[in-house]
Amino acid sequence: MLIPLQHFYQIPAFVRACSYEHVFGSRALTALRAYGIENSDVRFFLCGSESCPEAALCLQNGLLSVASEGNASAAPIVELCRQIAVREIHTDFELCLSLKSMLGGRMDSSCYMVYGRASVQDSFPELLPADPQTIFSVLQRSHEYYRTHLNFDPWSRDLRNRLSRGLSELYQLKVDGETVGTGSIASEDDSSAVIAAVAVLPEYRRRGLGSCITSFLTKRILEKGKIPRLISGDDKVADLYRHLGFEVCGRWGELYL
Repeated sequence: MLIPLQHFYQIPAFVRACSYEHVFGSRALTALRAYGIENSDVRFFLCGSESCPEAALCLQNGLLSVASEGNASAAPIVELCRQIAVREIHTDFELCLSLKSMLGGRMDSSCYMVYGRASVQDSFPELLPADPQTIFSVLQRSHEYYRTHLNFDPWSRDLRNRLSRGLSELYQLKVDGETVGTGSIASEDDSSAVIAAVAVLPEYRRRGLGSCITSFLTKRILEKGKIPRLISGDDKVADLYRHLGFEVCGRWGELYL
């Protein structure tokens, strides 16, 4: 069953479920810290019971993130998706397969990755803090996903909220005074922080700039005393991250409904 997160006494169980998987778990935990349980813009659920939670769910702007050990029941999540306008689901691979078998839709998948070194050895230029408007432009020009899935107003509103509370960090890479790349520390939990939205303008690719951005963010997370994590967009990109010291630690899936 799904239990809406409505009371403060439920939060420890939700935090426990978030710890099962650090990428989407830290996303849900960061959203909880940014919005609380009383904001109608973001909804939180426990799957299972408060004494033995199977998963933590976070629903925001039609995107459902599910942090699970892999044993979460698909049926109550399917029921939620049919009741509410869920357009996209991010979760572990096996659960995503189960949800697809019941909901249909199109599924993509790739790797969870975790940094496996004690420090960053590569040299790279310093990145500068960035504003959402500048970064949105880079993302739109860089990837089809961002052109089709990001709407500036809700995206920037959420990002500014997290930035103002110190829950996320946003950076830009400049070449000859022009912003040509971006990356962020999108979410954190007590032990890990997640790199996201690493993008470089098409005309500046194949220069190693994406690696520079990732290395900068990795070093920044290590300085916080936390473990750098990310999800690769596809398996070819995962090979590039391996060269930077990241290791595959599982598979995730995204389901488009």
